[in-house]
Amino acid sequence: MRWLFSLPLIWMVVAVTSWIIMAAAEDTSEARSCSECHSNATCVEDGAATTCTCRVGFTGDGLECVDLDECSLPGAHDCSANSSCVNTPGSYTCVCSDGFRLSPELGCIDVDECAEPGLSRCHALATCVNGEGNYSCVCPAGYWGDGWHCECSPGSCGPGLDCVPSGDALMCADPCQAHRILDEYWRSAGYGAGYDCDSDLSGWYRFVGQGGVRLADTCVPVLRCNTAAPMWLNGTHPSSDEGIVDRTACAHWSGHCCLWNTPVQVKACDGYYVYNLTAPPECHLAYCTDPSSVEGTCEECSIDEDCKSDNGKWHCQCKQDVNITDFSLLEHRLECGVNDIKMSLSKCQLKNLGFEKIFMYLRDSQCSGFAERGNRDWISVVTPTRDGPCGTVMTRNETHATYSNTLYLADEIIIRDLNIKINFACSYPLDMKVSLKTSLQPMVSALNISVGGTGMFTVRMALFQSPTYTQPYQGSSVTLSTEAFLFVGTMLDGGDLSRFVLLMTNCYATPSSSATDPLKYFIIQDRCPRSQDPTIQVEENGESPQGRFSVQMFRFAGNYDLVYLHCEVYLCDSVNEKCKPTCSGTRFRSGGALDQSRVLNLGPITRKGGQAAVSRAASSSLGFLKVWLPLLLSATLTLMSQ
Repeated sequence: MRWLFSLPLIWMVVAVTSWIIMAAAEDTSEARSCSECHSNATCVEDGAATTCTCRVGFTGDGLECVDLDECSLPGAHDCSANSSCVNTPGSYTCVCSDGFRLSPELGCIDVDECAEPGLSRCHALATCVNGEGNYSCVCPAGYWGDGWHCECSPGSCGPGLDCVPSGDALMCADPCQAHRILDEYWRSAGYGAGYDCDSDLSGWYRFVGQGGVRLADTCVPVLRCNTAAPMWLNGTHPSSDEGIVDRTACAHWSGHCCLWNTPVQVKACDGYYVYNLTAPPECHLAYCTDPSSVEGTCEECSIDEDCKSDNGKWHCQCKQDVNITDFSLLEHRLECGVNDIKMSLSKCQLKNLGFEKIFMYLRDSQCSGFAERGNRDWISVVTPTRDGPCGTVMTRNETHATYSNTLYLADEIIIRDLNIKINFACSYPLDMKVSLKTSLQPMVSALNISVGGTGMFTVRMALFQSPTYTQPYQGSSVTLSTEAFLFVGTMLDGGDLSRFVLLMTNCYATPSSSATDPLKYFIIQDRCPRSQDPTIQVEENGESPQGRFSVQMFRFAGNYDLVYLHCEVYLCDSVNEKCKPTCSGTRFRSGGALDQSRVLNLGPITRKGGQAAVSRAASSSLGFLKVWLPLLLSATLTLMSQ
């Protein structure tokens, strides 16, 4: 019995073993040489036998190998759920499904077509909604379509908008921007008879040209506007705030001003009207314009104003968004100029604060406000940058000069009990120009130079007490000790200061007031400082619109108790000339004559303790001193640049 039970088991073992041997034999075969192996097989020679084995991805006995289709065998590939398996010779690849992208870390991930430009085919107005592996398009409210194509429907657009053709679709748009032009001169109600018919009109239009810019709004006589029965607007034109309004267009014929009629729509835009017109019910009928209508005056409106229509009349009106209720929020503009200070307030905001008539003035009420139209509407007042005019007060410290004033506001000529006052001030860093302007009696000389084609320049020379060049000497003369340094500044005003620089060509002292005195002590000669005198320092020359140098005058100018200073200047074109002097080595006088029309003169400069000599020189030079005694010592000369 035990033997009978074991016999079937033995047969099973034999069968399985035979299958394994046969299966192994399918991938491997013995051959006489490697040349018998298939091209997709490997050959192994161990001395006793030659064995052919199919490569991975292929199946067969080695002598014949065919591709193994991993994609058709369960578990033979590892492609993810969002991809598909593509068989290749000896292998396979995983291709992400549409709407997915391969990520090295995550496999196939969803592509957001809505976030990446160019991937969505949604209509420009549609909303893109991303999904797993796909997306959808949804038309906005008021539009219909499948999302790939969206169109508005009449009456679905918001206030002031209409459903108008745009390309191959209908879109909500403002007819003030989306319209066509009608510019035929014959549309004027003053034009004679004809047989035109507006049977092809449909949509929004604007009338322009000499025939008139708006529909006639009174009954037009027959046989006008180049048609038989003229069409006119039976109703008033809307205001800018009304948006799109419905009206009726009537046609005059056979004694009836409205024998035929058709609906129209009208909208007031910024300075013009647009009309939604349809073909007339009969021919020959055409829309007529009012020849007395002209283009609106809205070209004058500033950015804080709207162009408003009032029964066909256009005018500029302050925008509502500039409305304020708190004076502290009043917009202002302060301009600190070289010669003037200008304070400006927003005209529209003042009107919205209740100032129907605006009276604005400074401490001196003669300096009153004036209107300025430009990019914005302003009411402005101006005061010179001087102490005194318009009530302006100047204060000064070691570094700055400050000009202050007060602006007063009223809505009546008689000032109210409750005045509105706005204090303002401009501060200027002290330099040579500002220092001279803020001094009472600066010792200064000036001349004008006219350069052909570039305008008039003014050159000034002044004497300063310190190397900061911010403390000018005042009065008609300067007294110095033998050891004291004199600081001399020259400066250029007016004209094109971006192009021209000031060059001191020759500066010298003379014992008399005459700049042509044969006895000259040169400080700067041929553009360069006199090298024999170590007390001469030229800080700036030929580099900018100003020049500066210092010198110990009475150590330099010999045994004189009274001298005069003279400087020949030149306006150097920095674009076409080399202006900054090159001063090195031994230099020699060129011998050229001085151009006295370009010479500035200052003096007298006296040595402390040398008053007797000064008196003697003064009595012999009385005529010259009469010229130099005024507060502003200026000589106005004009020359043409060579």
